[in-house]
Amino acid sequence: MSDKDLGRALLDLDARMLAGAADPREATMKILDGDRRRVWWWSAIALTLWICTLLMVLWMLVAMGLLMPFEAHLRDPAQVARFGMTPEMLKAGELNAEIMFRMITVGITMSVGILALAAGSTVFLVLASRRATLRQINASLLEISDQLKQLRK
Repeated sequence: MSDKDLGRALLDLDARMLAGAADPREATMKILDGDRRRVWWWSAIALTLWICTLLMVLWMLVAMGLLMPFEAHLRDPAQVARFGMTPEMLKAGELNAEIMFRMITVGITMSVGILALAAGSTVFLVLASRRATLRQINASLLEISDQLKQLRK
C-alpha cells in the first residue's frame, strides 16, 4: 500500500469502515510517521537551499566590492603611474577585470537559480506541513470519536 493509498484510507475512515478493520491506529501511525519524515526532509532541503542562497549572495557582494576598486585603480592614470604599470600590464589588468565581471555575472545568475529552488522547496514544505497537520487533526478526531463511542456503551 503506497503513501497515497494510506492517506486516502485515513481520510476515508469513518464508523462504517472501522467496524470491519482490525486496527486503524496502526495505519494511522504509519501515515503520520511518513508525514513527519516528509516534513523533516523538506525542512532540511529548504534550510540548506536558503543558506546556500545567502552565502552565494554574500560572496557576490564581496566579489563586487573587490572588483569596483580594482577597476577604479585601472582607470586612474595617477594610480597606474604610482604602481609603475606598463601598457601591457594595464591591458592584462583590464582583461582580468573583465573576466572577473563576467564570472560575477554568472555567479549572480546562479544565485537567482538557487533562490528559486529555495522558494520552491519552501512552498513544498508548507504543503507537506499542511497535509501532515490535516492528517494529524483527522487522526485525533478519529481517536475522539472512538472514545465517545466507548463512553456511550
